Amino acid sequence: MLRSIFLLVAALVVVVLPSEALQLAPLLSTCVDACQRGCVEIRKVQRDRINNIYGGEDSVGLEYKDDEDSRSALTRADLAAQEAIIGSLRAQWGAELNIVGEEDGNEQLEQENKGQYEPLKLDMFEDDIGETPELDPSAVTIFVDPLDGTREFVEGRLENCQVLVGIAIDGEAVAGAIGLPFPTGQLEGDNDDEENESTIIYGLADIGTGTIGKTLTRGPFPLNKYVNALKYPPPHYATGDSPVPVMRESVEGIIGRYGGSNVVYGGAGNKILGAALGEVACSIQHKYGGPWDLCAPEAILKAMGGRLTDLFGKDIDIYRKDAPSNCNERGYIATGSGSDHDALVEALSEMSIIQDYKEKVQKEETEGKVLVQSTE
Repeated sequence: MLRSIFLLVAALVVVVLPSEALQLAPLLSTCVDACQRGCVEIRKVQRDRINNIYGGEDSVGLEYKDDEDSRSALTRADLAAQEAIIGSLRAQWGAELNIVGEEDGNEQLEQENKGQYEPLKLDMFEDDIGETPELDPSAVTIFVDPLDGTREFVEGRLENCQVLVGIAIDGEAVAGAIGLPFPTGQLEGDNDDEENESTIIYGLADIGTGTIGKTLTRGPFPLNKYVNALKYPPPHYATGDSPVPVMRESVEGIIGRYGGSNVVYGGAGNKILGAALGEVACSIQHKYGGPWDLCAPEAILKAMGGRLTDLFGKDIDIYRKDAPSNCNERGYIATGSGSDHDALVEALSEMSIIQDYKEKVQKEETEGKVLVQSTE
């Protein structure tokens, strides 16, 4: 196993001087620890919300980055989690490590993100992974979504909420952590033990996964709405609740060809994890927010034997610094180890609405600008 990990990492990195180098095992360890800290912050906000600490509509500090889009919700939980995650990672690794967070550029967060942080754990995987080739910091990017499923958090659909911390090397999702701050779909436990009430799923692509914290107990949610097998026959295909034609018709086309039914999952990470765990045959989304939505889930999906491509069957390349500005509009299709990914992609490719959508996206990419990723 160690030899496999060594070969995987060696293929993706450039060896540099030890003074500038990173090791994958301690880097992943710190990402898992930081992910857990993010979950703690989200749980604190939810506990304050239940106890009506802030009161009224300000219970979660809700605001919108886009006043016309409910999916652009931003809360006190997003900010607290990002501050805890990125602040601690930056304190651990210094400014040379490229970290990209969904809430980068928020002035309030920039001011708060200058505190003192307890050192992150470096040794969680030293026995499992051991020593690996050294990583050139310039080839590594950490992508952080402090609260994937913010709208669902605001609406109280806590089972959809996740913390995503992914590691990309040379533009490829390699490792990461998915944090479930509410593994049972609700706030449980004592506030004196918040750290152990979350579930953290970590993984190294093509190698394997593990968990820390509370035992992973996925199911019956989010599928508890679809237990009626006559009304919602398997296989299940997960999407969001977007009414746009490209989503509606693509799922209807797959169901028409293979049977089954559509189930609604909130959050990009939650959809992909559902595919990884075999809860659904596949998850489909026509666009997503950015690389922070996919990096950790893709790495863990691959570690579980699954696969993620864009809707057109191409590898996800949004992690590259020169990715097209509208790369996120290629969407994704995620399948677990038990699904035929190529067959589903082929079914999509034969639909006229997908063909038209592909043409539109490619035209915009040709005319568009390069997506600039923050290094702060």
